[in-house]
Amino acid sequence: MAQPLDPVALLAHQLKTPLSTISALAQGLIRRAERLSAKEVRDRAERIWRASLRLNELIEMVLSYTRSSAGGILLNPTEFNPEALIRRVCREQTSHEPSRPVTVDIQTLPRTVVGDPILLEQALVIVLSNAMKYSSAERPITVEARSAPEGISIQVKDEGIGISARDLPFLMQPFFRGHNTKNYPGTGLGLSLAWHILRLHGGGIEIDSREGHGTTVTLMIPEKNITGAVDVL
Repeated sequence: MAQPLDPVALLAHQLKTPLSTISALAQGLIRRAERLSAKEVRDRAERIWRASLRLNELIEMVLSYTRSSAGGILLNPTEFNPEALIRRVCREQTSHEPSRPVTVDIQTLPRTVVGDPILLEQALVIVLSNAMKYSSAERPITVEARSAPEGISIQVKDEGIGISARDLPFLMQPFFRGHNTKNYPGTGLGLSLAWHILRLHGGGIEIDSREGHGTTVTLMIPEKNITGAVDVL
């Protein structure tokens, strides 16, 4: 029988991967600095920068999850424009893959929502970055936002590897990763953290997926957090 994965060992491996990339590229620059062209130096520097971003992302994810587990995440509710937040997240995340076909469809949202915009942005970033990570760069992603009877619904749809029926019930568990994600980087903490953030707002996350046919993740912000008139776009 296969031994269960040690979450600490898994996390250490995920942290070590970008660190190894940074170390190898930096050593190469030191050894070959005088023989490299300006373009080669820039290319290696950009790869170091991207690896450092990945390392920082992993560290921030661990810190955020640790705070949530200890009850250290507290809401700082304020009024904010939900459309502006959604469009900003989509613009920033898809800038990493400018050729990726992405559709952002936002309709009938209220002008203002009461909630913690920093935490809600983090939850949406987690879901959208997962959609990009687990689907090839030529496959489309659709982000739809609507007013619903129970609040605001934000759906992120991809055509990626999908999730098997046996894995779906466990996705919100910390460190859990689907059986078909072994070749993809990740800690298994993202969805758990996003779910915790939505629960703090009185909302939740729903996942609809079929292995090999893509995934739709729906974030719900309940009606009690909504104020202001509805704009029809």
